[in-house]
Amino acid sequence: MDRRAPLEGKVVIVTGAAGAIGRAISAFLAADGARVVTADLNDSAVEAVAESIRADGHDAWATTVDVTRDDGPESLVRAAVARYGRLDAIVANAGILSISPILEMPVAEWDRIFAVNTRGVFLCFQAAARQLVAQGTGGRLIATASIAAKMGSPFQAHYQASKAALLGLIRSAAWEFGPHGITVNAFCPGNVDSPMWGVIDRDRGALLGKAPGELFKEVAGRSPLGRTQVPADIPPLVSFLVSDGSGAITGQAMNVDNGVVMY
Repeated sequence: MDRRAPLEGKVVIVTGAAGAIGRAISAFLAADGARVVTADLNDSAVEAVAESIRADGHDAWATTVDVTRDDGPESLVRAAVARYGRLDAIVANAGILSISPILEMPVAEWDRIFAVNTRGVFLCFQAAARQLVAQGTGGRLIATASIAAKMGSPFQAHYQASKAALLGLIRSAAWEFGPHGITVNAFCPGNVDSPMWGVIDRDRGALLGKAPGELFKEVAGRSPLGRTQVPADIPPLVSFLVSDGSGAITGQAMNVDNGVVMY
């Protein structure tokens, strides 16, 4: 395999591909040689991601998906296989966040966060694994978790819990799918400069009595690298987890967070 194209020939689905991290992952995987299925609930935005990738001379195809629907991820996998003939990996990246104190949080808000962040990943893994097992050639199941899975933060208990649940999922799934040559891992971004962290800075920062930008700067300051994290920091790890070189890594939740969390 050409070391300059470590993912040559692989077919990879990326959900939440219209978001900041999803866009960066999709473009990077395509540049590394993968044929990328960019999937998102926002049809026009995800098509723009695929168009940008194709404009750079790489292979991408866009489609819509609602990962909370029972048949959403299953239909997505079928469409990807119909397009490219196989599947090698899925990056279950779709996720949402809101800020709400526990005492005031509606049950519906707790359920909404879990529907996307946890149930959606389960459905993506299940659908992709069925295809990978049927193919009999192994593959990769990868989830976007968060350093929130490993630490507490006020006013986002539903988000922390939804991401922490993913760590249990990947560990159990690693045992079930290991005999099929399928690895299962998660990566944990930190305070990435993105619209999602903009919500945290604005809404959680306000509840903590902080001025706009203050909370983001405070968390970024916990990094020994002394710099702000950006979406481009994430994809190299994801590409490695998709690649054949990661075959001995499974059941892991790997931090990619500028060292803010060190376990």
